[in-house]
Amino acid sequence: MKRSRSQLRVISLLLLAAVGHASSRPRYGGTARILLPYRVNSIDPVADEDHPATRDRMARLAFETLTEVDARGHLRPRLAKYWQSDASKSIWQLRLRLVSFHDGTVVTATDVVASLRTAEPAWRYTANDPQTITIETPSPILHLPEMLALERFAIVKRQADGLLLGTGPYRLTQWQPGERALFAASENYWGGRSYPDAIELQMGTNLREQLLQRQLGPYAAAELSPDGVHALDQSGQEVVLSRPADLLAILFLQPDRPSASARKKRIDPRLRQALALAIDRAAISNAILQKKGAPASGLLPQWLTGYEVLLDVPFDRARARKLAADAGLGASPGSIALGYDSADPVSKLVAERIAFDASQAGITVRPYAESHINSKSAQSLLSVDAVLLRLPLESLEPSVALAAVAGDLGLDGETGSLALSAARPEDLLQAERKALESFRVVPVAHADQALWLNSSTHNWQLLPNGSWDLEQLWMEGVR
Repeated sequence: MKRSRSQLRVISLLLLAAVGHASSRPRYGGTARILLPYRVNSIDPVADEDHPATRDRMARLAFETLTEVDARGHLRPRLAKYWQSDASKSIWQLRLRLVSFHDGTVVTATDVVASLRTAEPAWRYTANDPQTITIETPSPILHLPEMLALERFAIVKRQADGLLLGTGPYRLTQWQPGERALFAASENYWGGRSYPDAIELQMGTNLREQLLQRQLGPYAAAELSPDGVHALDQSGQEVVLSRPADLLAILFLQPDRPSASARKKRIDPRLRQALALAIDRAAISNAILQKKGAPASGLLPQWLTGYEVLLDVPFDRARARKLAADAGLGASPGSIALGYDSADPVSKLVAERIAFDASQAGITVRPYAESHINSKSAQSLLSVDAVLLRLPLESLEPSVALAAVAGDLGLDGETGSLALSAARPEDLLQAERKALESFRVVPVAHADQALWLNSSTHNWQLLPNGSWDLEQLWMEGVR
């Protein structure tokens, strides 16, 4: 028998009460204050932000998707109760749960269609009745329900005055772009009221004082960089790590296919391959990421696909030097301008290491700090040849994850289509191999995400890809 989310919450509370002491029982109240290293200007899930993972952490508090993928990669219902498709996997029908937006208005199929059309205008949507929608895609998507779990498909009611309404466990009550966000618990949330009264997020924070004192003080949690994790080693602090999930990769900004609007110089594919061969990925993983990550030869990590080892790019400086010479650098030295995120100290160190490795193979790479690097709108204005990006792993379903990262990298639509129609791991491997064959994208590392938790913070779940599940979060010591 299926149980509602509120029933499951009550059962969980009763079980904890039966086996635990009074001091360890979940309780309502308090504000969970969280420190974030990066800044965003919007929590709209479709906003073009430099730090999409930070945007999505906040968006998940207020907005919900039709489906969700749990920590084990299993598909679960969210705002959609159930779904079905035709034999071609090109037409899907979803039945909606009866829930309300934060302003009390009922979520209708028309609302859902309007939100989804903003996220993906290439699909065709029909509101069959107030609680049923149909989605028709141009080509088959075997994992469309998993795709709808991506945060960009969260259901948002966008008001004419700019107000964003959601159905999530929290509602945004205070917003200072790039600085601070305060979310209050929704008293009438369909899944049951959250334990904390509020969640406050402070952006662009420096943890120097907290790290020196080895304590978070009034804060429930803080995101950490690898050097922060190292500083807390052997200190008894609770630090949790995701799997190696974030992709650090070089993206050459000039597409291979000619374009009338292209303004950036084209880097010879042989030179791009030479750079890929020259990078000492093991050194980057061990020294810069301090073993809180893994060398990357593919867009997706080995633990998710099982085939990344088949995409191995050897560390071969001799071959890199020959390829660079064949590209014409031997007679006419050139250089690659590589932009990196000025807000990310790890990206700076990785870019500098890439420049050093390249120099050992006779390739000149010049790193440049850029304040806006990840958003496509910013990339179009950059004067560099390539950028070092750090992209989150958006799904625990490999096909959806590959399609998402291909979209984030601005690769041609063929990669995404191949990924979403892949019926076997071999098909997915072929899609990824094709995306990497031109060396326009050069994977460098998969990095862990790290979180420092206060001892008074309980039931914070960090998913393997670094996403947060705060459904059972509660704070000790509140009144």
